[in-house]
Amino acid sequence: MATADDCPREPSAYRPSLHFPERFHDRYEDDRPPRHLDGEIVAGCITEGAINHDSGSSKIVWFRETFGGVTYRLVVDVDEREVVTGYPISINTKAARRSGRWTATQIEDIRKFIATDPR
Repeated sequence: MATADDCPREPSAYRPSLHFPERFHDRYEDDRPPRHLDGEIVAGCITEGAINHDSGSSKIVWFRETFGGVTYRLVVDVDEREVVTGYPISINTKAARRSGRWTATQIEDIRKFIATDPR
């Protein structure tokens, strides 16, 4: 199993998976609500986020960090040094509104994404 020592805290240590750019900056082929994932979130998850391990895999690590009331999970394959995906997992709507980081539309998109995400 990967340990915290196996997980570099420098964003440049990782490259995006082939499908990751589709999730970045809200570029989607499907009709799911946008994730509002951006470079600040990716870098913040890697440099500051809590590290959790996927119990079913020895090489998958989740970085988790909160940005303006929205908590994101960034999934990384540490063996491949690859960012697999990223998505919001929870939102404190009041904190998100107060933060000034999110528009009302973004907050609603994130709430819809979380409500419809099968994970």
